[in-house]
Amino acid sequence: MQMLNPETLKPIGIAQQNVLHPLLKGPSSAAHACHDPITGDIYNYNLEFGRNGAYHIFHVSAATGKTSILATVRHAAAYLHSLFLTDHYVILCVWNSFFTAGGAAILWKKNFADAMKYDDSKPATWFVIDRTPVKSGGKGLVATYESDPFFCFHSINAYEEPSAGDPSKTDIVVDLSAYENLDVIKRFYIENMLSDSPKALAYSDPAAITYRPALRRFRLPQLPSKPKNTLIKAVSVFKGPNGESPELPTINNVFCTKKHRYIYGVTDTGRSTFLDGLVKHDCETRQSIFWNAPGQTPGEPIFVADPEAEEEDGGVVLSVVLDGVAGKSYLLVLNGKDFREVGRANVDGVVGFGFHGTHVPETTVKEAHAVTSRL
Repeated sequence: MQMLNPETLKPIGIAQQNVLHPLLKGPSSAAHACHDPITGDIYNYNLEFGRNGAYHIFHVSAATGKTSILATVRHAAAYLHSLFLTDHYVILCVWNSFFTAGGAAILWKKNFADAMKYDDSKPATWFVIDRTPVKSGGKGLVATYESDPFFCFHSINAYEEPSAGDPSKTDIVVDLSAYENLDVIKRFYIENMLSDSPKALAYSDPAAITYRPALRRFRLPQLPSKPKNTLIKAVSVFKGPNGESPELPTINNVFCTKKHRYIYGVTDTGRSTFLDGLVKHDCETRQSIFWNAPGQTPGEPIFVADPEAEEEDGGVVLSVVLDGVAGKSYLLVLNGKDFREVGRANVDGVVGFGFHGTHVPETTVKEAHAVTSRL
């Protein structure tokens, strides 16, 4: 990890995770750590490769700066791009993107993509870990669930609610963007994205659903009151249509770890050799509304809440869009409720695609700069 000055982007220093805790010596971790929106605490995992990988799930306190190991789980090593957080638990799902030879294949394949395999004979395994450090009374690994196999890049949100079967118990509801195998990784090779490349045609075929994500919701039912070693069956609640479901998903951040209704994301329906639209999905009605236009390629949407709005979707959605006809980019602003265009800011040139962005108030940047200035 490299720390940068938030204003100048000049490098400040390089750090490995073992500077946080000596057990965090593995080479792999989630690209998307979980962040508690209230405390500012960070949660992630560190993976040591091997025939039976060691996942160290850890917590970094924003208040003290101290790092705690919440639990260590032994399981087959896999490429896990993200994980989940609720009010009381961290959920690590080991989906079916297993490293061959326990990760050693990376040495001779020289990349992650060719060192992974999709094994649909094995279930996806969900580990639920108490967010409270063990030294402070935490229970460590609380429960383990299994579901049908899938692959995923991006978690969306997770939250707790009383179990319908027994309100005295707690269920965890999890939303994510899922794939049926690892085909999507090859989808992002340059030769498979360029519109004038013969190889791109197969990947832009709308019928090629394995390259396209589907919104999935899982339920982890009735968490045990005491840590349980036996496997519990996760419930598949629903699955959205491939391609029309949100990828690079986001929600109103106020609802992080809370029950949410709306999800925003990009679509890949086959209208182009890359992303071709934006979507807003309503988890209650299971309906979606879309924004798309010929020759327009949108980037990841960012939801900016209206501070005076009372509704979850009160705000705007921002996306940097490439106009493929004009060869220039613009910042698109959509109404968060009806997805109608509010306005756009044109750029006299092309803005390079980035997978992830965020909206950060200016005061937050100034606070971050003050911290780094003291380092």
